Amino acid sequence: MQEKIRILLVEDEAITALLLKRSLELKGHEVYEPLATGRKALKFAETHQIDVILLDINLAGDMDGIETATKITATMDIPIIFTTGYMDDAIKERASVLQPIAYVVKPIIPDSINDLISKQFGNENSISAEHT
Repeated sequence: MQEKIRILLVEDEAITALLLKRSLELKGHEVYEPLATGRKALKFAETHQIDVILLDINLAGDMDGIETATKITATMDIPIIFTTGYMDDAIKERASVLQPIAYVVKPIIPDSINDLISKQFGNENSISAEHT
């Protein structure tokens, strides 16, 4: 039996966080309780086994998602999927420097996130329509 993929969800919109958590759990993933700030995500990442981080760019607190990802990837090898409600080229360019798995614009379709995670971790059964 394949181990569950452990996902850290960093999202300051509570409803979005809960919907994503539930949807990803239904796909068989282990999703930690969502965190709303970059500082909490940094501290959590230092003490837990995480396979992938689903990270909103606009967060509560004094650090945005890109700054949070920069600090996490400086010391840990954890893949990042950025989410955002804004399709801004400057923000996307800032985020792309960190070579995320993807940059997903809200509203998020949970199946698309599941497909990205499945591809990252080698599950050949989740091939998106663009590859068929």
